[in-house]
Amino acid sequence: MTKFVIWFLFATVFSTITAVAQGKTENLFLITIDGLRWNEVFTGAERKLLNKDRGGVDDTIGVQEKFWRDSASARRKALMPFFWTTLIKEGVVYGNRNLGSEAIVTNEIRISYPGYAEILTGSVQPEITTNEKKQIQEVTILEFLKSELQLSDVKVAAFTSWDLYPYAVSRKPGAVYCNAGYTPVNDGRLTQRQSFLNVIQDEIPKQWSNVRYDALTFHHGMEFIKKNKPRVFYFAFGETDDWAHDKRYDHVLEAAHRVDNYLKEIWQFVSSDPQYAGKTSFIITADHGRGSSDTENWTNHGREIPGSEYIWVAVFGPDSQKKGELSQTSMVHAKDIPATMAKLFGLNFRMVAPGCGQTIPLATY
Repeated sequence: MTKFVIWFLFATVFSTITAVAQGKTENLFLITIDGLRWNEVFTGAERKLLNKDRGGVDDTIGVQEKFWRDSASARRKALMPFFWTTLIKEGVVYGNRNLGSEAIVTNEIRISYPGYAEILTGSVQPEITTNEKKQIQEVTILEFLKSELQLSDVKVAAFTSWDLYPYAVSRKPGAVYCNAGYTPVNDGRLTQRQSFLNVIQDEIPKQWSNVRYDALTFHHGMEFIKKNKPRVFYFAFGETDDWAHDKRYDHVLEAAHRVDNYLKEIWQFVSSDPQYAGKTSFIITADHGRGSSDTENWTNHGREIPGSEYIWVAVFGPDSQKKGELSQTSMVHAKDIPATMAKLFGLNFRMVAPGCGQTIPLATY
């Protein structure tokens, strides 16, 4: 056997191991909605919480008129109409435990940073056990895609409501562009809208010192997208979790409803732009679940609170089967998301993270 043949066989085997079939996906949006329970996603507003005593709701009549319906199907459409009327036709959704579909985080801490570390690295990060600002140690899917696709700094980006994210998106600080919390946007020469948003976010009253309102995150992010046309983009919205911690179920519902409107605007832009139309996939999920409405635990989550492990995962786009809400599925994990993101680009995340999760099943690529 000649050296050329040996080399050719080695190269063929190696390429098979490190790459997978390329589908239609050329761009990808990862979107997380912090701590939004599977209960609300699949069954809408919960009656037990639509009151002042248990849910902290001020205008009970107004909130019930807006979000309460007799059936779970109608309630979830009232809460997230775009998700359940349009996006649902474009892919698959896991996590409705009432239908025998479960999605979980595998980290036992079941709070935000461990959850996001799992989503971004494909494995539990043992050094991340709190929400302390600690630099992530393992390669993230954002770093991996930036390197493998040879993308410039503005072609992979994260816009997040929580100010911890610069520590989470990459091992090396600044390796992935990240605008987080109340940090002003600085991506070169600013547009007029970027300058205005920088001023506004500094002037408005702040509900939380380390988490900005999702509206600011969204509008800053959309302006960045229109200006720079990133191929990999991460939106991380936070109000659903923070309002729950503040025991304001009315605000949790409003925050989820606003994010649904953001999904609509993103989808409409993507569908009309030549770079994105027909070539963009979405993965939407949460970083953890939370407790039951039967107790005060609905406001919180963690190792000791049952239900905190349950999340939900949606995959939409040109390479996803159009099966909508799934039932009787094998379990899906947060750690499966990076491998799935890589596969959508025809790449294998196990090249750099051999211990990462599997690709999410029942989606074609």
